[in-house]
Amino acid sequence: MIKKRFRILWLSKNSIDIKQYSFSFYQICLILSISFIVFLFIGALIIGSATTFFHSYRVASLENDREKLQHELLSMKEQVSTINQRLTHLEDTGDDLRVVANLSAIDNDIRQVGVGGPSYYSELDFLNYPDEISETAMEIRLDLDKLERSLQLEKDNLTEIAIKLQQRQDYFDHLPSISPIVNGRITERFGYRIHPITNRPQNHKGVDISGRIGTKVLASAAGKVIKVKIKYKPNVSYGKEIIIDHGNGFQTRYAHLNKILVRPGQNVKRWETIGEVGETGATTGPHLHYEVMVNEDLKNPEYYIMN
Repeated sequence: MIKKRFRILWLSKNSIDIKQYSFSFYQICLILSISFIVFLFIGALIIGSATTFFHSYRVASLENDREKLQHELLSMKEQVSTINQRLTHLEDTGDDLRVVANLSAIDNDIRQVGVGGPSYYSELDFLNYPDEISETAMEIRLDLDKLERSLQLEKDNLTEIAIKLQQRQDYFDHLPSISPIVNGRITERFGYRIHPITNRPQNHKGVDISGRIGTKVLASAAGKVIKVKIKYKPNVSYGKEIIIDHGNGFQTRYAHLNKILVRPGQNVKRWETIGEVGETGATTGPHLHYEVMVNEDLKNPEYYIMN
């Protein structure tokens, strides 16, 4: 079989000539082997060229993405810097508010809310490459972490200030500070005087404010009505009266009333009408007897009339 030869007949399209080619078995094998090797070489060349082209394209694409990422990171870093500047203004405002709220200033060491430690850096696996992008990303991550802690600190700070200011507002809301009668005139002051009925020296525990019968009597501050006295003996004591507890040791008394418009246990606000001027009890004419007590000690009500 090895000695057999193979013939190929070639018939031209435009000719009647017939060409004949004769090949041995070895020649056929050699031709096929060379053809196979050439095919492999060409295939490898094509694949190599395609791989090189794809690799170059991929590298160029990655480089472009890298530049975009670096640009975005730098832009983000600028935004974080801007937020830090605004946070600084917020901290300054918070310091001013702490002064208003009578709170001590926050120590600078407390405001330096840094981050770090092996456990923290071990979480930043994607930043373990010593290049510019990784360095920028790490700086942003650390800035954002510090920013988050700083914002939480300022949130707690503002909450503390709000609570303090609310407490102060509540204190002033419950502090007697107005005349119980609008445009009322004080006719008898606090302290010793000659009693108009007994004609003897006697300590006047409050002030008398003039007003016609039926004139509105206002609560001088927010508080809770703790006493309402309706029954009384004529020409004796305070007559019809109201006592309001304002908290913080403050209480006020409204006496010689004609009508009482509140009930025990009722919460009232400053400027709220609680009764009407009268002349009940020991009095020589219609007026309001007004007292201010601080921790059960009588004080001059004029010190607590600011309107």
